[in-house]
Amino acid sequence: MKTNSTFLKVGAWAAFLSAITTATLMYGPNATVPDGFDATQELHSNLLHLYKKWVLFFHPQFAFIAALSAGYFVIKRSPALVSIALFYLATWAITEMSQQAYLIDALNQIWRPAYLAAAAEDRELWRTLITGLNGISDSQYFVVVFCFGAGSIFLGAALMQESGQARPIGAINCLIGVMSLVAFASYYAGLSAANPLVQGWYSWIYGPLQVGVRLWFAWWLFQQAKGNAEEFTGA
Repeated sequence: MKTNSTFLKVGAWAAFLSAITTATLMYGPNATVPDGFDATQELHSNLLHLYKKWVLFFHPQFAFIAALSAGYFVIKRSPALVSIALFYLATWAITEMSQQAYLIDALNQIWRPAYLAAAAEDRELWRTLITGLNGISDSQYFVVVFCFGAGSIFLGAALMQESGQARPIGAINCLIGVMSLVAFASYYAGLSAANPLVQGWYSWIYGPLQVGVRLWFAWWLFQQAKGNAEEFTGA
């Protein structure tokens, strides 16, 4: 029980950090993208351009640790839901980290500086690599959106089997998951009719809702850790 309590506290802090990183990604400043291919490559040394990529590298790690902690707590009641949720969320986290690693390292630490330093006759090679990365990154986003949506739904459904505050937290996670899959269908499966809904969701609702539910999730995990510690000590 003591180990369980410690893990829940770790998950609570991870959930709190995932709320902070979500807020940073949604509301933090962005660099102005210059016009022209050559000028855009100068962004490799622009910290205002790079910092969100680093945040996106760490964000899924925090979110997955929080989900793993919650899953450890509720798995006895919902083993199938938790197992499927963790499969999808692990795939999401690893793919998101890989996507950002390509952008931080391959694009901004290798290819862009090499393009700018290359002689005119050699630049086409680097230009091809830089241009081709758009397709690779978008294909990774394909996996990211789907797996995040599916994982959120299954974890939300598992939380809804619990009592108290876990149920509304689970319901909000299910809503976020469903809208992620709607966005996936809009982006990749030709469901263009959903474009206005998806745009409105991400413009007005997703940011505050996701930050809020992650903070609520962190509070709930802290409460479960406290309850487990009291049970262990006989308080």
